[in-house]
Amino acid sequence: MRPLIVCNFVTLDGCYEDATRTLAPLFEYQHPDYHADDGFDHSTLALLERAGTLLLAGHESALNNLRYWQGVLTDPKATDVRRAFARRIAQIEVVIVSDHLTPADRAAFPNARAVRVADAPGTVRTLKGQPGGPLLILLSRLLWNDLLTRGLVDELHLTTFPLLAGPGGTPLFTGRPPVQFRLIRSETFPGSGNVLSVYDVTRTAAAGA
Repeated sequence: MRPLIVCNFVTLDGCYEDATRTLAPLFEYQHPDYHADDGFDHSTLALLERAGTLLLAGHESALNNLRYWQGVLTDPKATDVRRAFARRIAQIEVVIVSDHLTPADRAAFPNARAVRVADAPGTVRTLKGQPGGPLLILLSRLLWNDLLTRGLVDELHLTTFPLLAGPGGTPLFTGRPPVQFRLIRSETFPGSGNVLSVYDVTRTAAAGA
């Protein structure tokens, strides 16, 4: 059975993004000692290289994500680790969860296919039963929160950034899913101040019943 791994970051105040629904403003008050550290890139790349399928959610967000990494391939200022990340994005099977994706949207991404939102849980169950590397979700908070509630997430990789989203920030979790978290390992990144916590996820006995 292929595990489903979720990789996300979280601010010290428990948020996914700030009130503007973007990420860049979060770094306005980043400590100067941590500028340009790429430890998070390396950690995420290791997950991506091990994975067999990448799941993305949302019409515009998924397409913008894929377009961004296409641009990295030809960006002379891109770091080596980000180029490696972009190459893997272009190779791995990508499943986009969206009701609005068209064949024309996917034309530039031959390794991607779309599934409708209502079909996502069933698709994930089918993929988990197939041979291959782990399923991986990067960001896509609403998608993995729903799959968490359904008992389909096996591991949660949360990297805490020493940043604050402030008032109006989007909480990382929606609701209180009937799951239990067991810490598998943790790791600190002195160059960035980040702390990675990896959790095994299981449904509670009551939810299982």
